[in-house]
Amino acid sequence: LQCVYKASKDGWSATNFHESVDLRGSALVVCLSKSGKKFGGYSPAGWMSTDDYIQSNAAFLWFQRGDEASRCPVLPGGNAALYDYATSGPMFGAADLKIGEPKAAVMGGFTGPGMEDTSVNAGNLKQGSSSVGGAYEDVQNDWPIRGKFQLVELEVYCNANI
Repeated sequence: LQCVYKASKDGWSATNFHESVDLRGSALVVCLSKSGKKFGGYSPAGWMSTDDYIQSNAAFLWFQRGDEASRCPVLPGGNAALYDYATSGPMFGAADLKIGEPKAAVMGGFTGPGMEDTSVNAGNLKQGSSSVGGAYEDVQNDWPIRGKFQLVELEVYCNANI
């Protein structure tokens, strides 16, 4: 794996995020919150700025507590496991883990990347929110982030050979 996006170096805008990660294949997201929590998710599809949701049975959220890492698997069926908005950062489920929400509503092809200047509505990846349980299972009710949070770092790792 290779780090293809580091927010502190590449920029905190959703536009910066997509310039670095789109069409790179599956991706591991690593977040460090202002409160010191380390967590993220895995997208087997990666991102393409489609302004659509992605179904996946292989996606998951993860978090670190001490030296241990835990997984929160996607619920059976994997419906709406990921959202691939051109104006947001990583979005797992409708509300499970949202980083850099778009500043305006996303309406499919009507607001897709070919139809607008995405930088106008690009979300700020320093901001996020989490409410695990909609699309992902919080196996032992241990998910460390609830509600709104702020990030001090965000990294995305993809296959170095793509």
